[in-house]
Amino acid sequence: MRITGGEMRGRIVEVPRSDAVRPTQDRVREALFNILAPEMAGAEFLDLFAGSGAVGLEALSRGAARATLVESDRRHAAVASKNAAALLGPSAAARAQVVVADAYRWASAYTGPGFTIVFADPPYALGEERGYAAFLATLAERGVVRQDGLFIAEMTAVQHAEETPGWDLLRDRRYGKTRICIWRRM
Repeated sequence: MRITGGEMRGRIVEVPRSDAVRPTQDRVREALFNILAPEMAGAEFLDLFAGSGAVGLEALSRGAARATLVESDRRHAAVASKNAAALLGPSAAARAQVVVADAYRWASAYTGPGFTIVFADPPYALGEERGYAAFLATLAERGVVRQDGLFIAEMTAVQHAEETPGWDLLRDRRYGKTRICIWRRM
C-alpha cells in the first residue's frame, strides 16, 4: 500500500498481517482526499480504527498539522507507529500520536480539543451492527468533532447513511463494495 498524494506520495505503508485489518483501498483514499482537499491545510485529523494508520498518514501527507490514530489491537498500533516513524522521521512524535484504545470507548470519554476531521473505518460488521447515529451524537456531545468539523465513515455499499440531528450529510458515495459518507457538524 502507498500514500496516494501530497508530500509523501508514493511512499510505502506497511499493513499488519492480520485478517482483522481491511485497509482502505488506495483509489478510495485518493478519491476521499480529493474531496477533502479544501479542508486539509492545518487540519487536526483523527483516524479511528486506524489499523496501519494509512488514512491518518495520508492526511498528514496532504497538509494536516497533526493526526491521532486510535487502534485497539496493540500489534496493529505498533505497525501504525512504525509507519509514522518511517514516513515522518524526527517529526513523527510531534505530528502523529498513536493511541491504543477501543475507538468507541475512547470517543465517549474524550475531553480534549475537538478535531477538524474525524475518519472512522470500523470492521464492516461492527459498523452495520452499531450504525452511526448514536456515534455521531457521542462525537458532538463529547466535542470530539469541533463545530463545523467533518466526520467521515467508511462502510459497506449496502449500509445507508443515517440522518442525525446536528449533522448535515454532505456526501454519500459508493466505490465498488465501499461507501463513504461525510457529515458536517452544524
